[in-house]
Amino acid sequence: MSNRHKSKQTQNYYNEWTKHYLQSGYGDVIQAHRPADVKQLLDYIIAQSEMKSGMKILDAGCGVCGPAIYFAQQLDIEIDAISISEEQIRIAKDKIQQNGIEKLIHTHVCDYHNMDTCFQAETFDLIIFLESFGHSNTPNKVLNAAVSLLKPGGKLYIKDYFQKEITGNKTRKTTIRRIIKNMNTAYAYNLPDLNHTIRTLRQSDMELIRVNKNELPLNNDRSVLEFEKEHGIDLFEGGFHFRFLDALELLFRKPHDVDEPIA
Repeated sequence: MSNRHKSKQTQNYYNEWTKHYLQSGYGDVIQAHRPADVKQLLDYIIAQSEMKSGMKILDAGCGVCGPAIYFAQQLDIEIDAISISEEQIRIAKDKIQQNGIEKLIHTHVCDYHNMDTCFQAETFDLIIFLESFGHSNTPNKVLNAAVSLLKPGGKLYIKDYFQKEITGNKTRKTTIRRIIKNMNTAYAYNLPDLNHTIRTLRQSDMELIRVNKNELPLNNDRSVLEFEKEHGIDLFEGGFHFRFLDALELLFRKPHDVDEPIA
């Protein structure tokens, strides 16, 4: 599938499905890997991304700005929030206005593959991808665009699901590949590869701060299980629930000088 076709697929998906997320247990925070208390999730993201007052932040794949609104209410920050979905941005604008924080969050309909054409280079202190990175069919293009928009010393935070290695006998491998295909089809996704992601960022001279498993207590009965039941989504086709993904977090830093001598 071409990148243009994939982007259009994602755009159509969220234009149509955002209303279903808002009416479900997801609410304004469209994040599948979450504890029962959404505030715990958002505070966790602030800490893990090393978000601080004074930062200029890009929320790449912002949804309806549920997280962005919370971040702007907690910290003295400025956020540019982008989504490929016109419907999400329309809803986000209303929510931002309702909270009286139009000066803090600026929304844009923008394909994050081309975000380096939407903003000037070296604009942001922090770029965050909150379960949005996995929608890309050409993740190297997204990552390279993000790196170009970071200031020297700026950080890139990705919270998402990543594909596990496909192992075991032929039947197990075939089943897992089918489950992954089901997930990608149901959610307009392209479950990313961890090794490729790290390699791409390192090739852009980004410094790895950490890669870790997301250890938030998982309580997604309403947000995920009820959502899938209501809409007839069965990734496992009624069969065994193979563990085919990891909930991970990546944090990278853009160096001031990649050739700086070691002290």
